[in-house]
Amino acid sequence: MKRVKYSIYILAAIVLAGTACKKSFLEIDPQQNTDVAQTVTDVPSTRAAVNGIYALLQSANSYGRTASLIPDLMSDNLQISVINANRYQPQDQYAMAANDGMATNLWNNLYQVVANANLVIEKGEPLEVPVADTAEKRKLVGQAYALRAFGYFSLVRFFAQPYNFSAGATHLGVPITLKTATDKSGVVALGRNSVKENYDQIIKDLDSAVSKLNTDTAATSTSSKTRFNYFGGLALLSRVYLYKEDYAKAIDAANKVIDRKKYTLLPGATLVADFRKQSNAETIFEVAFTATDNNSTDALGYFYAQGGYGDAIATDTMYKIYTAADARRGFITRSRRTGTGGENPANIVNKYNNITTYEENLKVLRLAEVYLNRAEAYAYSNQDNLARADLNVITTRGDAAATVPGTLAGDDLKAAILVERRKEFAFEGHRLFDLTRRKQTFTKTRRGTITFIVNAPENKTILPIPQREMDANPAIKGQQNPGYGN
Repeated sequence: MKRVKYSIYILAAIVLAGTACKKSFLEIDPQQNTDVAQTVTDVPSTRAAVNGIYALLQSANSYGRTASLIPDLMSDNLQISVINANRYQPQDQYAMAANDGMATNLWNNLYQVVANANLVIEKGEPLEVPVADTAEKRKLVGQAYALRAFGYFSLVRFFAQPYNFSAGATHLGVPITLKTATDKSGVVALGRNSVKENYDQIIKDLDSAVSKLNTDTAATSTSSKTRFNYFGGLALLSRVYLYKEDYAKAIDAANKVIDRKKYTLLPGATLVADFRKQSNAETIFEVAFTATDNNSTDALGYFYAQGGYGDAIATDTMYKIYTAADARRGFITRSRRTGTGGENPANIVNKYNNITTYEENLKVLRLAEVYLNRAEAYAYSNQDNLARADLNVITTRGDAAATVPGTLAGDDLKAAILVERRKEFAFEGHRLFDLTRRKQTFTKTRRGTITFIVNAPENKTILPIPQREMDANPAIKGQQNPGYGN
């Protein structure tokens, strides 16, 4: 068997806050590992371990760039400019191979999140601490459950077809491991679980997270928005249940967020400027970046900005979906792509655009999504009046001049909600998943003006299981995603 450091059943050490967080988890050999049994021994060490998991999400290989970019790039929202540095070309052209570097790095990063969350849960749950520390310990373990759920939900969305791809979601998802090996004797080869099993575990973890974080219901401060709290767990649950098409539970989770009124929608008149504020009033969970802790030129904003790489630009259909009165059109600037031979005009994305201090948090969960999750769940539950009401809240916030039909119903209402999700969440990493779970055929524009049709379902809307994983892990052999070899 090949070296196990290339597979998900690697030996693990906890990733602590600070510079250690930036080192690739998969590059650490067992001999270099800290004694994991000694890494979660009290509340300070548990806190450091949890901070390290959040730091993993900052990586450009994860929600610092790739995980936020690919769902827009592989859909009808983005294309790579004719002037580019050759990043994400395979994703833009639907030409990925099993050894694709971006897919491999994303897989590795997300399993690092899972592995480290496993260790915090395993060591933190039975940890005996002074009475004064019990509330914080409970909160930290709750966050670890939420982070593990978020890691698995990300993995199953990127590397497996949507829940409704097969009856009962019996098709292949991603391997589940709830215990991370800390020495060679604990290494176990893992095959792929079903998507149903993935979702069952994700929901179980989020239920655990919410139950442990339920004493933290007032936590809407600036610092709390870069950490999972009670409402973050519920907001993510509303998305998970929506993707699973369990509409009653999606509505219930959304209600618990909306009804408590801990978050407020940003005003349409100041939407663009307010969106860019760190931990704004609408944000429920975001990945933090500061002036001293950021991805610099690997940041998502640098990838978009004309003063940076400027490699990804919005498609014409994305720009034209907004009316002139829609505040959200302000996240796209229609101008010339800098550089000889660049597109003119080009649709320059400026939703994230800080390329000076890079102090720009990337939004993951917002109140607007909770409203639209509930609207969609209502629509598919034949509660059109309630669906229209939620849809109208977001539509009129974005476009004060919008005409809102009072009788929109049935399939037309469902289609309108999907369009509104495209408008609202452009460049935030939603679009491809919304298209695939709704089995929508769409037109992809790649570099230049070349277009092609992506049918539903399409094998290559999901990423390949990394070739290194296939080579190292005997249990996963023969379980590659279709279209990427064996």
